[in-house]
Amino acid sequence: MSVQVQPMTTPIGDPVFVSDGERFVPTEAAIGPWSADALQGSATAALLVRALQAHEASRGREVARLSFDFWRPASRAPITLEFTLLRDGAKARTVAFDMLQDGKSVLRCTALLLRSGQTPALPAADAFAAATFAPPEEGVPIPVAASRMSPFFAGVDVRMARGQILEPGPAAAWLRLGRPLVDAEAASPLAQVASAADLVAGISQWAHPARLGFVNADLTINLRRAPRGDWMLVDALTLAGPMGTGYAVGQLHDRGGPVGQCVSSLLFEARG
Repeated sequence: MSVQVQPMTTPIGDPVFVSDGERFVPTEAAIGPWSADALQGSATAALLVRALQAHEASRGREVARLSFDFWRPASRAPITLEFTLLRDGAKARTVAFDMLQDGKSVLRCTALLLRSGQTPALPAADAFAAATFAPPEEGVPIPVAASRMSPFFAGVDVRMARGQILEPGPAAAWLRLGRPLVDAEAASPLAQVASAADLVAGISQWAHPARLGFVNADLTINLRRAPRGDWMLVDALTLAGPMGTGYAVGQLHDRGGPVGQCVSSLLFEARG
């Protein structure tokens, strides 16, 4: 089931978060590219997915959608999580987890969970399937400078399957969070998907990042099935409009093929 945590490969290095009772303390490995005190969205999204799985695993529902709203920058302050039940129907259940720092919500994950069932076999079900990609072992490592964009990103294994990171145009990359997520615990496949999807606008660029930066205000992930394993591919495309806004969209894969898609709303900011 989508909300269940599956055993993963043993992670290496310092954890992204350390548990402290019911709180979580971000480590240096959670820091993003924005400032020395601002957490990477991939890190916080994965933490909320972990909470979702722990809370919902026994209910037999499939995760159909994850929506993240980044209310304000997340800092190095200790984190507490708050659960809200929004809907509990026979076919659909909607829940939310808020990430609180200093008593204020900085990020919310809203999850839609649907009743588990069996899809009828349809001969043409994969007629419009997304492109296939070589496994991550055959991907191209990114330049060392790119891998050091942030302390968090330095703990992510990246292999390019198409295109080049930090260059304009569509691109596809395999990603894997190699560090433990909390204490010695590895990220689950669903947490790996959330972590990878948050990087969609960093994989595909509208313009060279030296000329045009961006802020991602949200992230929505739709899933067709439960992801498997720890490597996730994001086949990404970033598009900008004339008024400084746009979005990045990505098709999500694991080693078994297409898993879902993601989209992130962007605010572009000129540099230099």
